[in-house]
Amino acid sequence: MTKEGVSEAVLSALADLEHAFDAALSAINEDTDHNQAYSGATELVETLRRLFETSADQRALAAARIFEKERMSLAGLADRIGVSKARAAQLIKTAKDANEQRGSATEGHR
Repeated sequence: MTKEGVSEAVLSALADLEHAFDAALSAINEDTDHNQAYSGATELVETLRRLFETSADQRALAAARIFEKERMSLAGLADRIGVSKARAAQLIKTAKDANEQRGSATEGHR
């Protein structure tokens, strides 16, 4: 299944991610120790939460790149990516916050 505008490299990586998810589910379901299965399922949820949050930040950063590189208005960005102007503004704010967090994390490692 090809997604319009998505590179083959990204599609391949996402297919690998889906396979890893399926493998994790199988391992949890096959675990004969119900306590370990629960702990595994909990770890899966936490991992997916982290991945979701990072993915949302990445999407916002990509929207911000379009906004900055093409020097467009919020309305133009909203139209381009198919969201409301308010949502476009939220994405730009999320990208700014993510960049600030990255900067803080980088400074903390010096």
